Amino acid sequence: MSDEHETAGEDDFATLFARASAGESLVVGQVVKGRIVQIGAETVFVDVQGKGEALIDRAELEEEPGKLRVQVGDEIEATVVSTGDEVHLSRKVLRGAQARRALEVAAQTGVPVEGKVTAVNKGGYEVMMGGLRAFCPFSQMDLRRVESPEEFLRRVLEFRITKYSENGRNIVLSRRQLLEEQTARAAEETRKTIVPGAILPGTVASLAEFGAFVDLGGIQGLVPLSEIAHSRVGRPVDRLHVGQAVTVKVLKVDQEKGKISLSLKALEGDPWAAVPDGLWERQVVRGRAVRMTEFGMFVELLPGVDGLVHVTEIPRSRHGAMKEAAATGAELAVMVLGIDPQKRRIALALAPDGASPGEHLESTVSVGAVLTGAVERVEPFGVFVRLGPGQVGLIPNAEMGTDRGTDHRKSFPPGTAVTVVVLGIEEGGRRIRLSRAKALLHDEQAETQAYLREASSQRGGFGLKLGDVLKQGKQR
Repeated sequence: MSDEHETAGEDDFATLFARASAGESLVVGQVVKGRIVQIGAETVFVDVQGKGEALIDRAELEEEPGKLRVQVGDEIEATVVSTGDEVHLSRKVLRGAQARRALEVAAQTGVPVEGKVTAVNKGGYEVMMGGLRAFCPFSQMDLRRVESPEEFLRRVLEFRITKYSENGRNIVLSRRQLLEEQTARAAEETRKTIVPGAILPGTVASLAEFGAFVDLGGIQGLVPLSEIAHSRVGRPVDRLHVGQAVTVKVLKVDQEKGKISLSLKALEGDPWAAVPDGLWERQVVRGRAVRMTEFGMFVELLPGVDGLVHVTEIPRSRHGAMKEAAATGAELAVMVLGIDPQKRRIALALAPDGASPGEHLESTVSVGAVLTGAVERVEPFGVFVRLGPGQVGLIPNAEMGTDRGTDHRKSFPPGTAVTVVVLGIEEGGRRIRLSRAKALLHDEQAETQAYLREASSQRGGFGLKLGDVLKQGKQR
């Protein structure tokens, strides 16, 4: 075809396009949109913009023989290839001058066009449309970085022409623009549903150290690290992956900053519901050390349920080992000292050596009991003695049984074994009052009674005077 005829063809097409834009009857070469109203064995009927029905071969709408890509109600775009008693459409873009002119008009108007991805090269994709070769950069093929470029090969996709020059010899495409517009439209609909308390489906869009971004349908929200699960999560990547379908609860919407706070763990239920049936006082359990603070170590007992081993329950000699356990998330055996469901607090102590998980340790501390413990610390008003896990009692200075002015810090350094009598237990066992003086007296009385029994058996139980006993006791 000569340049003169080619130019004439282009002028004819431009005239037709103008007439069609003005609302006149359908003309050959016109690109139209229509909605599918009926699907037959060989033909598909399309309602074309209120101008009547047109026909298109079913084969043009099949992904593979017998498998349609569309259904009744779908909107399609095609080119008018014949008019008269019947209007026929085709999705195969016309070739030659009409194809170039159609693509040029599409570039000017922004109308999407279909093309088939035929090859992958260094910078992007080669796309064929109407017999012309076009180029789509990698960055313009999808909203996100394409991990496997070959996945788009041999697919027929819609593009927008961003550059048309050299009479069709230089055509640059973008699929991303169309996707962004679709996403924006979806976002407008999604925005209406995003309110605090709403439960919405979403897809994990990206992961960061501080949380996971979830696409709710054109709008992204953040699930902070602390809201991924009730149990401790070191990194989001340990629980989630990009592309994963999730259901989230909207916690907060900041319209000014455009931030949406989401939660996954809010849909897991209350972890404390399992506490009454799973934990009880003086039970030995295994937990995972999660963090060390200046006031103690937190231990995860159940997913989302932590207890505290107060610093007073950690011997000085084990402080270093506990810090290391918290840093590595090590497991260790602890004993439950108390449970406060209202404040959601659990007091713990390190379990005694040899105690087994699940074991219930009975307390030996009762009023009047004579016990042996270890000095934990000395204060100006008395000496604190550890009697067992979670059981520390105070010997007031007046109950120490020492001479006035005795320096208890020197006489009773931490770790010293002392025998005491339990004088009283208050506040559910949190306050235990002890006496060393009464324990010493108890020992003396026990020694005297033992001596009496021994002496009585040696003399047949006769003629033994109390004065003799006391005298002999002093001599001993």
